Amino acid sequence: MALTTGVEETYYKSFVLTEDGLKEFRKIMENAAQRFPAPAEVVYTIVTSDFRYFETKRIEDVIHDLEVQKRSIIQLIMQADFTEQPLRIEGDIIHKTRENWNIRLTFSILQKELWDTHHDKISVRVVSEERKWASDYIDRLEEQVYRTPRGNRAPDIIFWLFAIPLSVLISTYLSHIVTPKPWLAEPFARAWFFAYTLASILMVIVGAARSFFNYNPHGFRLLFGPESSFAWGQGKANFEEREQIRQYAFWIVGAIFIFILLTSINFAMR
Repeated sequence: MALTTGVEETYYKSFVLTEDGLKEFRKIMENAAQRFPAPAEVVYTIVTSDFRYFETKRIEDVIHDLEVQKRSIIQLIMQADFTEQPLRIEGDIIHKTRENWNIRLTFSILQKELWDTHHDKISVRVVSEERKWASDYIDRLEEQVYRTPRGNRAPDIIFWLFAIPLSVLISTYLSHIVTPKPWLAEPFARAWFFAYTLASILMVIVGAARSFFNYNPHGFRLLFGPESSFAWGQGKANFEEREQIRQYAFWIVGAIFIFILLTSINFAMR
């Protein structure tokens, strides 16, 4: 049995796999398959959110098949295999040897709960009996992975901005401790004052979690991105609609910031 070389990489990132992007990966995969000991075909496996799967050798089925399109795709696997077990006779003994060349590319959108922090991923696996061949194709696929765009992500500064009204509110409260403000003793005004303070604290915490700890659970990604998608056909239309909703969410948070900022200034001047 010849020495087999394998290379396997996993990239934890959001991705927007478009029709053009899929075709670029197909070119690399088909070129690799033609350089196997015997030419092999690329097989596409599509897994949907209801855990059904479809398998085909035609990229047109992946992109245009209506049965696939009406379901939400959560995983796409592109794979080409060449496995051979020729007989080898030595004396009176028959030996079986095995040659295995394999190239596999997997795009996975993980099924998530609201606070699930698992990231989507792209996995690449290349196996052959030629080290240079394996290294060459892992490099080509890796380059294309890096070219695959991510979904849009709202700038973290929108959350950090809440530190401004928070500092004003804290200063107002410290001033109240030194020189009591009659309006802050009123239950209704006091409740709103602490509600705005708590909201500002939570927004700053969100900004810190996203910036320093990359904490971006599924609920945040739905509203502020980035979200992964297989963006062709109906999937493309759905993704663009969700991206529009995320833009609205960004501007709504911006409006909330302005409102709390003006309110905090009003509290400080009373």
